[in-house]
Amino acid sequence: MGRHLVIVGGGSAAVAAARAMAGRGGRATVIHDGLPLGGTCLHVGCVPSKYLIRAAEHLHRAETSGFPGLRPRGAEVDHPSLFRDLRELVRELRERNYEATLPAEEGIELIPGHGRLVSGTEVRVDGRVVRGDAVLVATGSRTNPAESRGLPPEKVLMNENLFERDRLPESVLVIGGGYISVELSQMMTRFGVRVTTLQRSGTVLSSQPEWLGSALGGFMREEGGNLICGTDLHGLEEGGEGVVARATVGGEERKFTAECVLMARGRLGNTDDLGLESVGVRPDAHGFVDTNPTLQTACPSVYAAGDVLGGHMLVYTASAEAERVVGHLYGETPRSWEPEAVPWVVFTDPQAAGVGWSAEEARARGYEVEEAELPVNRWPRFSTMREHRGVLKLFRNPKDDTLLGARALCPEGGDLMSELSLIRRHRIPLREVADSLSPYLTLNEGIQKCAAKFY
Repeated sequence: MGRHLVIVGGGSAAVAAARAMAGRGGRATVIHDGLPLGGTCLHVGCVPSKYLIRAAEHLHRAETSGFPGLRPRGAEVDHPSLFRDLRELVRELRERNYEATLPAEEGIELIPGHGRLVSGTEVRVDGRVVRGDAVLVATGSRTNPAESRGLPPEKVLMNENLFERDRLPESVLVIGGGYISVELSQMMTRFGVRVTTLQRSGTVLSSQPEWLGSALGGFMREEGGNLICGTDLHGLEEGGEGVVARATVGGEERKFTAECVLMARGRLGNTDDLGLESVGVRPDAHGFVDTNPTLQTACPSVYAAGDVLGGHMLVYTASAEAERVVGHLYGETPRSWEPEAVPWVVFTDPQAAGVGWSAEEARARGYEVEEAELPVNRWPRFSTMREHRGVLKLFRNPKDDTLLGARALCPEGGDLMSELSLIRRHRIPLREVADSLSPYLTLNEGIQKCAAKFY
């Protein structure tokens, strides 16, 4: 039987849910405003940030080399051309993947405008009430601008406006040390921007083990980034070159100045004026929505998926959550994944990546943990690349020889995590991994070599 899902939002979760409904012979009405179809990932997140990160990597390779016989001579950078090509890429992807295809898919209706719930199955948009069997809230998230209030808008950069520019600023203060911060800080440093990153905790990526954040922070400093950890930020104000940050660092009052400030600390759920409270759904203080394991909110006919949940805020988990919503709407019990099974990657160079628990997290849960590590300088693939920065670590449960988790800080480390996620999910004994065959000089050979260190 065809069912009708009313979707509020136009990003990855919304589109995935709409296509899943259409694929089952159902109907989806997508009500969206704000960013164009494709949402954060396409327009102000994954795609534009990784474009510039990779461009910065090319520039870095043109200026540095680990091979004694090579003397790089640098490269000229045409910033306006680079940003024009970035916007053209986004436009092409939006048109090809969304604008030219979604309206033509049977069962999908698109309605531009701001949707507001009037019941658990009805959404009002531009005077029209759309009624379905259920409602999915997939409205995403945005940067929390609280610390930058009072500054001129042109001096405040966020992921929502950074990629609209024609060039990067001469200098920038980056507030925060999470994954967005470290990715963009390193990228801008490689483009020659004078970057000062102010991090509250003792290391960047503070939710991860101290060794990982400390090592990554050291690599950022080696490339010229001014990373200040243990910072108690008192406030931001206009002045100096453009923006002044006043903070306490190690008991000393300090002042930092730059042309602009990049806000990279904290997110807010996009739940303003959605009418959620009228159906008994109350977002938390940051605008995020709570759900049960089937992604139903306090109102059972209202689901939520994607960044609006807080938590992972990853494009691939958003799409997977949308599929679970549709499956449940059709009476199925979709298999959920535990949060620890979600692989993740931070696109620095070298990349930080992981899946499962760290050794510290596993021990805190009562597990006995054995650790094995493969330094990058002992990894055949990287030896031939004259690369030496980083390590892969595996954490084993010796009672049943299964993988508890993994952490990597190495070039292209994110590409290891899908295989490690499957090893963990399917409880493949690490002895089997150690005895497997991997092509010589491949990236994944590192998993086999690291696993072999347990035996």
